[in-house]
Amino acid sequence: MNATKTTPRYAAPAVDHMLDIVEFMAEQTRYFGVTELSRTLGISTNSVFRILRRLTERGYAELEPQSGTYRLGPRFFSLGMSLASRFDLRTRARHHLEWLAEKTGQTAQLQIANGDRMMILDVANSIAPFFLQTQPGSRIHYHGNAFGKCLLAFMDSTRASELLPLPWPSLTEKTPQNWAHLNTELESVRQTGLGYDREEYLRGVCCIGAPIFDVSGQAMASAGITFLMNGESAPPCRSWERLVLQTSEKIALDIGYAGDFYTTRHLI
Repeated sequence: MNATKTTPRYAAPAVDHMLDIVEFMAEQTRYFGVTELSRTLGISTNSVFRILRRLTERGYAELEPQSGTYRLGPRFFSLGMSLASRFDLRTRARHHLEWLAEKTGQTAQLQIANGDRMMILDVANSIAPFFLQTQPGSRIHYHGNAFGKCLLAFMDSTRASELLPLPWPSLTEKTPQNWAHLNTELESVRQTGLGYDREEYLRGVCCIGAPIFDVSGQAMASAGITFLMNGESAPPCRSWERLVLQTSEKIALDIGYAGDFYTTRHLI
């Protein structure tokens, strides 16, 4: 019986050719000429030339002027490192999240920026009989989110405005509706190191988060807890706040942060 070749649902020959070239060159260390790549990969010389020229213009390939040959450029390294740091963050943060969930009896989360939303990168569930479950991979608005506020507080204002064009979705009656309201909270994050969601995303649900700084001192993630409000008694937020700060500090130190942000915060 002859095997049937599967045709991709969304064919993009130019993209496939570029990826074939990149994947082949990634396994090599030397420079390659257009004709050699064309012959080896079965791609027309014109296509190879155009792809390599564009990759070079974007910093993804390097041209050796004397020989007219190419190899992959530093932009691929930068992309790889940014992805590596993201996945390394999840690995390094895991046992700290588990510690936080155990100490507080609540759901611990790790969130990162993901375009115009935050994304839940990892979750450590409580061992308590009842806890709030959140799903890794979920994307959450910045403005009603304790974790999002922790990154916005240390973000360039122009970039923050681009990410959060007005009007913002009104998630509950307590959701911040404008920058005047939100900026007050962001200033508190800078002073205390803690961001809050006081039923601003979902009624009956609160969060406490703290920023995580990387080796360059940039706020690149946030860790904290999510919990259900109990109408009969107030939760022990002050002790939880300190645990959240400690958790974010431990994660930050594990990924190379050497600053004094956490030791100079003053809880209000």
